[in-house]
Amino acid sequence: MDKVDNTNPNHGAAPLRRLILSNQIVMGCILLAGLSLACNFLATILGKPVNLPGALTEEQFNRLEISIGKSGQAQPGDRLELQIGTNECCYYFVPLAVSTRWSVEPQDGASINAKTGVLEISAGSPAGRLYTVTADILNGRKTLTSQVTVYTPEANPLVGVWHEAKQFDCQTQSFSDLQGESLRELVFKADGTFQATFTPFEVYHDYWGDYSSDPEKGTLELAVKSGNFIPENLDLQGEYKIDENGALVLQNIWLGRREKDVSTGCGHLFIK
Repeated sequence: MDKVDNTNPNHGAAPLRRLILSNQIVMGCILLAGLSLACNFLATILGKPVNLPGALTEEQFNRLEISIGKSGQAQPGDRLELQIGTNECCYYFVPLAVSTRWSVEPQDGASINAKTGVLEISAGSPAGRLYTVTADILNGRKTLTSQVTVYTPEANPLVGVWHEAKQFDCQTQSFSDLQGESLRELVFKADGTFQATFTPFEVYHDYWGDYSSDPEKGTLELAVKSGNFIPENLDLQGEYKIDENGALVLQNIWLGRREKDVSTGCGHLFIK
């Protein structure tokens, strides 16, 4: 049997080095694991998503929003399918499969499926009722809310998308053919906002703001908040009515023209 030379100073050095290296690797792995846990903890308390589903990026997570049909408004008896997703170029909504728990307040007159996001407004829900829908995403990682306003055509006949057909001439005090580019879209929403657009394109609007009306007196007042193009000589306070043909008649109200050389009118006639 070969004898081991215990007098050799290099005897046992290689195994010792391997043992030290192995311990260093183990300690390094423990350190990295600790750093990973710490990073996840910090990300969580700072409100940043971690461990997102494979199909959902952090960039998408930060842009998630609720898509709610009919521009956040509903009539009694309506059924709306709410979705979670992102708006992508150019201005279309892309639904994303994200774990979401839905709820609605108040629950009087409305119910929502906690899993599917189907919102049902009862037939007895009164006009003017405001519901707040909440989407709890990924067990509290993100919370989104949106509002739904209940309306009826009887309580607010203005709500809808209108298209200008004629204008009211100040001198003849009668309706005449349109001069200049017509107002192709006048949108009144149940939440008391409006949008006016001469040439609709995707999400573009010329100007927008708030409105208030009194159906009994037939009065209407608009207030422009902002816009991409706001015409000159606007007259935003006057009277309105829905005629026997269902057309919207505005009198002593002028919503403008894009062209500057078109004379100011004293009213409009809109159809749906």
